[in-house]
Amino acid sequence: MFMLVAVAVFLGFVLISLIIFSSRKTPVVMEKDFYQDRGSPRAGIAGLSMPQFESLCVKLLEEMGLVVDSVTHPSDRELDVQAVNPQPVTGGDYIVHCILAESDEPIHPSRVSALADTVKGERATKGILITTGYFVEEVAKRLEGPPIELINGQRFAQFLGDFRIPIPQ
Repeated sequence: MFMLVAVAVFLGFVLISLIIFSSRKTPVVMEKDFYQDRGSPRAGIAGLSMPQFESLCVKLLEEMGLVVDSVTHPSDRELDVQAVNPQPVTGGDYIVHCILAESDEPIHPSRVSALADTVKGERATKGILITTGYFVEEVAKRLEGPPIELINGQRFAQFLGDFRIPIPQ
């Protein structure tokens, strides 16, 4: 009888450890190669107007397999996109925040945190932040939260090229 209780207690601790380990938050996805220093060229996207930027963002998301539900403009240089990934197992609701950055404007961690809070609040599967600017290095230090994909100007231009989406001149 004592042996049975000891095994049950041991298994309980193992299960508690597994639950704690599996409930850790997913880190922000950010490749070190896509940090961009001030003054680096962004392959023709630096001079985009807001309608051009919106069109490119929506086309890119559709090419990536997302279905765009709605587009709103919280400010004159930002847009929020509600999209759905229709894949049966890996799909879900996506919240995409797009920022048409000024020529030398870095994106601070507070912007990423605000997107993470929105993703949590809306119970979305994933958040994506697209900008024509660049992210400060402190953004990568934010380790906890829902899955967030960060796309800076350099990576945005690369994706447009990969999907053969022409950049307006």
